[in-house]
Amino acid sequence: MKRKVIVILVILLVAGSAVALLKKRRADLARAPVAAVLPVVVDAVTLQPQSIILTLPAMGVVSSDISTTLSTKISGRITGLYKQEGDQVHKGDLLARIDDRELKAKKEGLRLKRQSLGYDIAARQENLKALQTALENAIETHARTKELLDVKGASVEQYDKEETEIAQLRAQLQSARSGIAMLRSSINELLQSEKEIDNQLSYTSIIAPIDGTLSARLAMVGDLALPGKPLLKIAATDGLYLDVKLPANIRASAIRYNGRQFDLTAKNQAGAAGLREYRAQLPLGSSLVEGEFLNIKLVLYTGNGVLLPNDVLLSTEGQTSVLIYRDGKVGKTAVTVTRRGSEGVMVNENLSGKTLLLAKPDILLRASSGVPVRILNHGNA
Repeated sequence: MKRKVIVILVILLVAGSAVALLKKRRADLARAPVAAVLPVVVDAVTLQPQSIILTLPAMGVVSSDISTTLSTKISGRITGLYKQEGDQVHKGDLLARIDDRELKAKKEGLRLKRQSLGYDIAARQENLKALQTALENAIETHARTKELLDVKGASVEQYDKEETEIAQLRAQLQSARSGIAMLRSSINELLQSEKEIDNQLSYTSIIAPIDGTLSARLAMVGDLALPGKPLLKIAATDGLYLDVKLPANIRASAIRYNGRQFDLTAKNQAGAAGLREYRAQLPLGSSLVEGEFLNIKLVLYTGNGVLLPNDVLLSTEGQTSVLIYRDGKVGKTAVTVTRRGSEGVMVNENLSGKTLLLAKPDILLRASSGVPVRILNHGNA
């Protein structure tokens, strides 16, 4: 019994001490000074009208309509390749040669046949002249025979015989002329065949059609070249353009690259991914190569207006606002963004001459709640 009393007394003593300590703490807190609210440190910017270019980063690929792949229209062994990959080539340079011996032999055979026909024509022309002379003499003789026949100095049989001979000479003359015409026609056919061979021979020499760089050799000496089989590739150094693909909601009028601006032309078509295709001419010489990817800026807007830095915007509950600073006070104003770019945004509201707080969203949110504000840096935009 005595032990229980002791335990109860100890518990009461501990409880009393705790209550006394709690009361002392409360009294100390009541006497302590209230903590000061620290101000939000932000930058500020005063907006002024200015010339504006709004851009977005993008990527394009360098392409060319001039670059070409070379092949031949005939079959034959490759007997020579005269440029290495990476070599500069100029329009008219001989790049490769196809074996042309068979074609040249065929052409020589046609030439010899044409020459033989020429000799035959020359011989027939001599015979034609002889027949012409014989016909003229026969006609003169026949005329004299007619005169004699009229005075009974020649027989009718003689006269008829001469007429038959004249008819035969005329037939022979016509036949000779036809034969010569046929030979000349054959010569013309041979000449046409030779021209066709000359045309084929032109394909045995692979000539560079443009200036550029030999980007690929797709065959080796001794390989069989076939019609349409690619042999060489030339990458053009001029006539380059940039292919750009954009979603439908981005409308760009130009691109900027290395400090220069180039017009962007819509091709009015979409690629396999559904992106709209654009093209910009790049008259930059050989500093770029076909297939290269370029980091560019899309020009979305060019004009005059008031540009807001991106860090003045505060988005809460689906609404975009800015914090206007005036006479040490902060006011929250809703805005409607009309244009966006990497450089900033433009809004419907006239904010020219207004001073806006510039900070990250969490800082702006604190400033909008009534916390005191201290301006660290104040600039113009």
